[in-house]
Amino acid sequence: MRIAIAAVAGVVLAALASVGVVQVVNASQNEPVTKPLHNYGSR
Repeated sequence: MRIAIAAVAGVVLAALASVGVVQVVNASQNEPVTKPLHNYGSR
C-alpha cells in the first residue's frame, strides 16, 4: 500500500513540475524572433 501511495505522489509531483516548467518557458518566450537566423548576404 505504501508503494502505491508513493507512486501516486510521484506522478502528481512530476505532473506539477512539468506544468511549472512549461509555464516558465512560455513566459520567457514573449518576444518573437524578428531577426533572420542566417545572414546569406546579397545574392
